[in-house]
Amino acid sequence: MIWKNLIKTAINGTDRTELSESTLAELKKLGVNIDDNPANVLLEGATLYAQMRKAGFQPQQWKGDIPLPAQKDKTKICSKNSSDHLAMILNGAYTEALDEFIQHLIGNKKTLPPELLPELLEKCRNDKTLWKKLRFAIGERGHWLIEQNSDWQFLIGKTNHVEWEDGTKKERIALLEHLRATQPDEALELIESTWEEDDWQHQVDYLKTLNKNISLADEPFLEKCLDAKRKDIRRTAAMLLEKIEGSELMNRMWERLQNLITLKSRTLKKDKLEIQLPDACDDSMIRDGIDPRKKWSKGGLKASYFVQMFIIIPPVRWETFFDKKADELIQIFVRSEWAELLVQASISSTIRYRNENWMKAIGDFYFKNYIKQRWENLEVKALFGILPDHLFNQYAIQELKDYKEILENDEPVIQLLQLNESAWDKNLTLLFMKNLKSIISQNINYAWNYIHYRHVLDRAAYGSDPDLYDILNKSWSNEDNYWTNWGKEIDVFLMVLKFRRDMIVELGK
Repeated sequence: MIWKNLIKTAINGTDRTELSESTLAELKKLGVNIDDNPANVLLEGATLYAQMRKAGFQPQQWKGDIPLPAQKDKTKICSKNSSDHLAMILNGAYTEALDEFIQHLIGNKKTLPPELLPELLEKCRNDKTLWKKLRFAIGERGHWLIEQNSDWQFLIGKTNHVEWEDGTKKERIALLEHLRATQPDEALELIESTWEEDDWQHQVDYLKTLNKNISLADEPFLEKCLDAKRKDIRRTAAMLLEKIEGSELMNRMWERLQNLITLKSRTLKKDKLEIQLPDACDDSMIRDGIDPRKKWSKGGLKASYFVQMFIIIPPVRWETFFDKKADELIQIFVRSEWAELLVQASISSTIRYRNENWMKAIGDFYFKNYIKQRWENLEVKALFGILPDHLFNQYAIQELKDYKEILENDEPVIQLLQLNESAWDKNLTLLFMKNLKSIISQNINYAWNYIHYRHVLDRAAYGSDPDLYDILNKSWSNEDNYWTNWGKEIDVFLMVLKFRRDMIVELGK
């Protein structure tokens, strides 16, 4: 209000407008001579408040008891150099190195520097994944700090002890999330206790908290929710039931699919899969979460009903059902008249359950066949992103080893290198650099159509073994051609690699 009064008086002029009594009183407290010429009072007051606005705000006066100081931390705090490395990461210079810093910090039984704890704990408020990584690296001082700030206490499982009936939606959700981690049955009981009185939108959000530690104990309540009037409640309940192995919903889907699939022997070596698509999406299917209007990329609505059921079933069930291994089943699917549908559905199911045998079976098939027109439109990006280290490196090395020409952005290996965050095998790094050198040696200008190489270089900088720095730095320093068009990109790659190497060495001291 004071600033607005100063501005208004300045605009209207002191001959037409006077500063209010409250403004003059505040200016006097700050040492302004309010008996001076009104124009001088206005000028001095505006100058003072302009600087105060830049400085921020007046902090509230502390009225509580002064907390006891933190006990001397017995854990080993990382060195000043490591603290500087972390500060550079947090300031945005090497953002993607944070996970690696934390990993080596914990591995070397050290804790975070005290001066950076507040910033990191504040980041954890919106990033629970970060907290899972940091919680073993904050030391005793970090736990003391959390106790002083109510905004951080939920990180260690503390919640405001509100009564469920009197709590706001936000407070209730915080309580449910805490209980699902420690007493999941009690969380469910609280949801049920006021279910009939709660707003439907609140009901949906409460249901979502059951995702943590979901089990068969939650099934009876979720089954009731499948009959709710609101579609959002029904869909949420169905999605949760799909995650419970052995749930009745899962069994119903499995029974439907078994009635639609038949494996017949065509020859001694080849089996033929026959599929009868469902004629319609009946009420029981809709109740179990099948969307009657959702379309699939191929095959129409009937195919969509089939696929929606298929991807819910864990892939290992097909191995048991047909007594076949994953790679054998992929080949059987490929020979079916619904081959594209089955392979794509298998990819979706594999992503959902992260089954490594099926990842390998699909990966082996895809990299042998993606050049064929029939398979070029398979959606595999999400699968690429979750491949474990050894499969990622196997496929990347396999695809790169014979390449010397330019790799376009739509090449599967380029997509794989950009999407997967696994650690790179040393041979993979050297192969990629060899490919890049081959391109640069052709005096190709770095342009927008080669920006994917920059993206891969960025990923390589954080995925490659930093022990390769000396070898790569020496090899590039002898290359005259790259400085003109690619120098900046290569220098950034080497700089990141060196930073990571120095960071890891310092944390290991």
